[in-house]
Amino acid sequence: MSILGVLGHLNYEPWFALAEYVDNAIQSASKSFAQIVRVEPKYRLRVDIDYQRENGGRIVIADNAGGIAHQDFPRAFKAAEVPSDRTGLSEFGMGMKSASIWFAQNWRVVTTSIGDPTEYSIEFNMESVLRDQVEDLIVTTRPSPPDAHYTRIELWDLNQFLPGRTMGKVRDHLREIYRGFLRDDRLILTVAGQNMEYEEPQILRAVDVRSEANQDLSKEPKEWRKEVDFAFGDDVKVAGWCAIRAEGRTSGNGLSLFRRGRVIVGSGESPYRPTRIYGGGNSYRSQRLFGELEITGLPVSHTKDGFQWHGHEEEFEENLRAVLDSEPLPLLKQAEHYRARQASKQEQKRIREATENTADVVERELPTALAEVIKDPADSPVPSDADTSEDDVGDVEREFSFDHQGRTWTLRMTASSRPGEARWLVRHVEAEPRTGDVTAHVVLNTAHPFLKQFALGSTDAIEAVLRIAVAMVVSESVLNSSGEGEIAGTFMRQVETLLSGALAKRLRSDA
Repeated sequence: MSILGVLGHLNYEPWFALAEYVDNAIQSASKSFAQIVRVEPKYRLRVDIDYQRENGGRIVIADNAGGIAHQDFPRAFKAAEVPSDRTGLSEFGMGMKSASIWFAQNWRVVTTSIGDPTEYSIEFNMESVLRDQVEDLIVTTRPSPPDAHYTRIELWDLNQFLPGRTMGKVRDHLREIYRGFLRDDRLILTVAGQNMEYEEPQILRAVDVRSEANQDLSKEPKEWRKEVDFAFGDDVKVAGWCAIRAEGRTSGNGLSLFRRGRVIVGSGESPYRPTRIYGGGNSYRSQRLFGELEITGLPVSHTKDGFQWHGHEEEFEENLRAVLDSEPLPLLKQAEHYRARQASKQEQKRIREATENTADVVERELPTALAEVIKDPADSPVPSDADTSEDDVGDVEREFSFDHQGRTWTLRMTASSRPGEARWLVRHVEAEPRTGDVTAHVVLNTAHPFLKQFALGSTDAIEAVLRIAVAMVVSESVLNSSGEGEIAGTFMRQVETLLSGALAKRLRSDA
């Protein structure tokens, strides 16, 4: 009982806790596969994770795996009772129990295994179990088709909730943790109604950057991907591949370290980028180098979110670095220098043209526009936010929440065509006096001349403008909270005046 009491205080992340259920389903399906395919020749494992925030919160994890056999109940529901087969993803005898107790005060397991005409249900009330030191659990039964096989775990009265941003992280981590099972169709995984699919990054195909200065090197384009296979420490083996992305990006890169087919380290927003390999800061290598490495012979933590290196991590990194930069395909040198030396001429042309056009427009239009900017803000032709009611804001396109310094921010974003609206950005911000919680609605007026001229031609452009709009509204709210509301309001009106006039004009079309 004392072990169960401790499990609620584990330092879990929600995606690793949910991964425990997926691991169990994969293990169960593998164990019962021969039996299942006899009655379902086209069988595929499916795991559905559903979440409801209302009424104390509820999470349901349902799978069509092999179920928990009745004879396995004494082990399955006892903490730290390790399974007889520890070669798969379920090896500590803790996953379902620890994740469920961490997530919720109450949980129920409903299951049946193939060939058993009975469905079993076991319910846990953790407050009662710990208070009364309950050592026996009541199993309720009802008839079930003998060919049925499934497990459904229901969690309610949650200790841990999954708000919008956290749910996004859960999806990102789980699709990457189980990418191997998703890409070869061994697993169908849904999270809160969304089907998880892993998008394979495109690998760079280009000439060796060193060929410009070295005539002995081929100038033929090649794919920058290489196999990795080495051993270190006490018979620890590493196998897989590393490559360079075709397009650099500041997020989503790094190494993913696998064990038994699933990612242990390097998923979601937690990339594995050891300094010995990637260098410091936002290097070009950190924007391009990625890979998948299966590690055999190295134990993991019981929450399966890290390897136990036993002092050998430095040796692993040194060996890997040597392999990655070996000839004839030195990935690190190529990743570091390709972008710097092969900067897109088309991108440079666009940057130069945009800079020159902006400078020409500012030189021509800004002197006149300044007269509008520096006059009394009360005379500004742009309507003030005080005139904006909640009814003006329009239909909600996207809403999300996050917590920061004890306050909850709820942000709603809408893109709406409003030809009669003078502003490019309509905003409605409220702060709850007692808690300081902020609710902000940001409406981007796509009929505004500035957006029509410069943003509506590409997704990236409209996204960039929308991100700037969100940043400005959040900054304005912070200034209001600190007593600088008048300055913030004046600033926003001046920006509006400039974007509605001088900076909304396109040089080429005016000429």
